[in-house]
Amino acid sequence: MVSKTALRTALAAVLFSGLAGTGIAHADSHGGMASASMLANTCNGCHGPDGNSYGPASPSIAGMNDLYLTEALMMYKSGERPSTIMGRIAKGYSEKELEAIAKFFAGKKTIRVAKQKSDAKMVEMGQKITRDLCEGCHEKDGYAAEDYPILAGQLMPYLRNNLADFASGARNLDTNPSLSAKERRKKKGKLKDLHDKHGKDGVEAVVQFYGSRK
Repeated sequence: MVSKTALRTALAAVLFSGLAGTGIAHADSHGGMASASMLANTCNGCHGPDGNSYGPASPSIAGMNDLYLTEALMMYKSGERPSTIMGRIAKGYSEKELEAIAKFFAGKKTIRVAKQKSDAKMVEMGQKITRDLCEGCHEKDGYAAEDYPILAGQLMPYLRNNLADFASGARNLDTNPSLSAKERRKKKGKLKDLHDKHGKDGVEAVVQFYGSRK
């Protein structure tokens, strides 16, 4: 099994080697800001063509709410949101450029690029758990969320890694300035309930439910 660290290291190498080879500029031939599609080219190495990811370490971002994406990118740029790669990338763009990138991906159609194997009983269990614990934020079985990322159809390794990071504290909700204290308590309580009440099988059921969405 490939570790998360190895996946992230490999992706970083691919991304930065790609950037070095292409020499992507942030200005057009007249000195103005480059088009949104040109700016977004930088993201394709990890997040896939038009934001539909093929890689297990990166989420699909096509079709996500542009305000959510803009806020996330701004937080990476400022360092408020911890990251391995995104902070360094976001610092290379202006706020207007990040807004343009967010709107570009928000306008793209979400495509499920991989058919993922799942167990019908686990999917059924996952649906029940998510409707109890997750539906308040990740609406309509994870397909719609104004202030949160889309979970439906994300690659299962990505979902597993993120849930593991939340459980270990590698992703700490207390350091997310976009959440109120009340929202942090609520989310931490939901994650605790997932692990305490449903255990490893429950976590895997949630992963398989969201990953099986088309």
